[in-house]
Amino acid sequence: MSSFIGFPLALGAAPIKNDGLLADLLIPDTYIVKYKPNVGSIRRKSHEEDIDGKARNASRKGIFDKFTIPGLQGYVAEIPPSELILLTDCDLIDYIERDTIIKSTAIANPHSKRTMVTQSHAPWGLARISHRARNHPDTYYYSDTAGHDTRIYVLDTGIRLSHAEFAPSRAVWGANFVASSPDTDEDGHGTHVAGIISGGTYGVAKKATVVAVKVLDKTGTGSMSGLLRGLNWAVDDAKRRGVVRKAVVNMSLTGAYTESVNDGVQAATDAGMTVVAAAGNDGGDVAEWSPASAASAVTVGAMDRQDTRAEFSNWGSGMDVFAPGVGVESASNETDKATSALSGTSVAAPHVAGLAAYFIAREGLSGSEVKKRLLSAANKGMRDRKGSADRIAYNAGGA
Repeated sequence: MSSFIGFPLALGAAPIKNDGLLADLLIPDTYIVKYKPNVGSIRRKSHEEDIDGKARNASRKGIFDKFTIPGLQGYVAEIPPSELILLTDCDLIDYIERDTIIKSTAIANPHSKRTMVTQSHAPWGLARISHRARNHPDTYYYSDTAGHDTRIYVLDTGIRLSHAEFAPSRAVWGANFVASSPDTDEDGHGTHVAGIISGGTYGVAKKATVVAVKVLDKTGTGSMSGLLRGLNWAVDDAKRRGVVRKAVVNMSLTGAYTESVNDGVQAATDAGMTVVAAAGNDGGDVAEWSPASAASAVTVGAMDRQDTRAEFSNWGSGMDVFAPGVGVESASNETDKATSALSGTSVAAPHVAGLAAYFIAREGLSGSEVKKRLLSAANKGMRDRKGSADRIAYNAGGA
């Protein structure tokens, strides 16, 4: 029978799903806990009070956030190893996971009758997703709906809201789940991603609203529990505003396979949202990573200008679609007009998040229809797919 930090698991106990991960992937003494279905509030309250009391007696935080999405009811807690039995021997709990580190996935580089719009001298990524042929002009051809009245939650390092790409006021602050961190983008990754989604020059869905949900710090690093807290907040916010079926989540980040995060993605899609995830930059199978391995997510790999899988891009049967991910220019957090070029599945994913918003606005799609449309619209001709589906992101604009 497996053990954890030298403490044997009780017979019939709630399992620790990711026991055995390397120590440098783990956040010390911090656990993500999912309840079994239909656990009553009185029993939860008693259990949580017990956890908090024992944890604080040992100078730990105890429970510091809860997950309330239908399909993912639970909490995240810091408790000492000596009190782990409170979790492993509890019949209320479905499973337990160690909280793990997540990181951004960018690499720095030196049928509608709507009116169609042509953007000349467009970034190569925008041009590619609006033309069937690889050898195409440098124009972005798109519907003037352009993601109007959609809301994209960017779970990332934050967004520089004042950047000219988002004028007037198409980027808004949502929530911050990074302790002792300001409500700004200190890293630049989130601003770059948001620019690809809805920037005036660099964006796919130029009329969409992007919402900053900060889950990564100034080094582009965060935790799976922080990601879950951000996702929970995004679902609640979209429900509160009555826009859940016009809402998209973009997660240009990755960490080791985590069942709780994949369950969270499923819960968000069950609620009616479209969730887009970067495949990751490890050159391996997406099945080993989360949220990329979540079945209900739209998982996006990176390709270059020759429609060839980028060497770093993950791959596999869980990959849904490829999008431009090498040398992509977008907004920078340095100044209100600064730009930078990045590579990675981090910059491929927002092309598809923008396309999701584009199809929602243009064709009135919602929920699971959006993923189906993204996949059915895709071009073919990907090179070096390594077992991935032959799909290249396309806006079905006819060019």
